[in-house]
Amino acid sequence: MDKEIYDELHGISDAAKIDYKLLLHIHMFGELTRAHCSYYGAWGKATLGGKTLQMRAFDWDMHAGLQDFPVITIYHPRSSKLGHTFTNIAWAGYIGVLSGMSSTLLGMTSIGVEMPDDTFGDESMSGQPFIFASRYILQYSQTVDDALSYISNIRRTCRLIVGIADGKLNTARMIQYSHSKVNFFDDLNLQPAAEWHPTIANVVYNGMDWLCPSYQYKLYQQIMDQYGKITPESTIQSISAVVKTGDVHVAVYDLTDNVLYLANGGSPNKQGPRPAYQRQFNKLDLKIEYARTQPSINDIEPFSS
Repeated sequence: MDKEIYDELHGISDAAKIDYKLLLHIHMFGELTRAHCSYYGAWGKATLGGKTLQMRAFDWDMHAGLQDFPVITIYHPRSSKLGHTFTNIAWAGYIGVLSGMSSTLLGMTSIGVEMPDDTFGDESMSGQPFIFASRYILQYSQTVDDALSYISNIRRTCRLIVGIADGKLNTARMIQYSHSKVNFFDDLNLQPAAEWHPTIANVVYNGMDWLCPSYQYKLYQQIMDQYGKITPESTIQSISAVVKTGDVHVAVYDLTDNVLYLANGGSPNKQGPRPAYQRQFNKLDLKIEYARTQPSINDIEPFSS
């Protein structure tokens, strides 16, 4: 794992006066638990105007309170050795990537697997935590091909379904990810091959888990209902909200124009619906954010008491 990860965690620990080992252990919740999430990557004739779009619906334990501390972090590396600008959609103090986009027009998502079949490999607690593998892809990969090569060669850990979409190459892939095996799928060979998970031209998708017929087929139906006219807005209104996926957060990535649409889950002590898929979305033009320059000491106004 890159030294910069440990350095950043140490920096947060020191600044926030949080025990470093506790902070590191918190980052491992994704390795030990399984979030039931949903994903699509759509491009070409599936979307309005042929855009490359990705939906990331993050479903997890709402009682854990993650949704109470949302943070969008945009990293601007100081040198090319530290990669390129990217966005992490997470929570205060969390530097691993479960949801994110990059200035190279890549989008990342992952789905925990509790119901695998025998096509998956085994798991291991020794290897590169997937949240830091995802971060590496956003930080250093130029294309989806770079990302797939990286995934093939690292020491993987747990069973996942990983989604990567590429706005430059106008395509997306779904990855069957485990310690001992990895398989890459496009719209032609998408798995699992079942009547409740049909293939769709220019779309890869997965609903909640590997063997989850009800959600898989419902997601398929809503994608087909919008097929040829899928937009971020129709995804929000007619896909995630109807399938009822994405309680902690829902992110829709426009990877053609590098625009993020994001809704965050609600707190029990506040008014309004709790699941993110029923809540207001915010739109963030990442081109503007990525173009920001690092301020110099001369740009900082003096503090006056």
